[in-house]
Amino acid sequence: MNGFLKRTLLCLLAGLLLVAVLAGAEPTAEPAETARPGATQAPEDAPKPASGYVLVTTATQSGWLPLPEEGEVSYPLRQLLPDGTEAVNTIHLTPEGVYMEDSTCEGHDCVKQGEVTLENREERILGNMIICLPNQVTLQLFTPEELLEMAKGQQ
Repeated sequence: MNGFLKRTLLCLLAGLLLVAVLAGAEPTAEPAETARPGATQAPEDAPKPASGYVLVTTATQSGWLPLPEEGEVSYPLRQLLPDGTEAVNTIHLTPEGVYMEDSTCEGHDCVKQGEVTLENREERILGNMIICLPNQVTLQLFTPEELLEMAKGQQ
């Protein structure tokens, strides 16, 4: 397996694990279904790429969340800060973008930064980012094309 494929699979796995952790779901130990040799997946069964992906980064971990195709979803992100306090940031995803719904930080500057969307990220002061300095959380919105360019640069 080449390096690019390994990195891609690790990123996808990290993103799925982060989604499971944020959603409070227990990861399953069941093996994924595998295709028979020579079998092809019908195009209508192929997973559709999301319109955008959010890179969630904390002081100790990072992972990817896809924007939902429809509806909205919130994820509480809980972490223990170096001073021993618990920090909680609630990440809210829409089909168009992401915003920090709530935070335990003082001042709630990250909440006041508003929504980053695929349309407004060029005009925002922080571009594609939402930053919570006290809780050490950043959110970055990327298009699928930008992720492919980043992956090409890592080869």
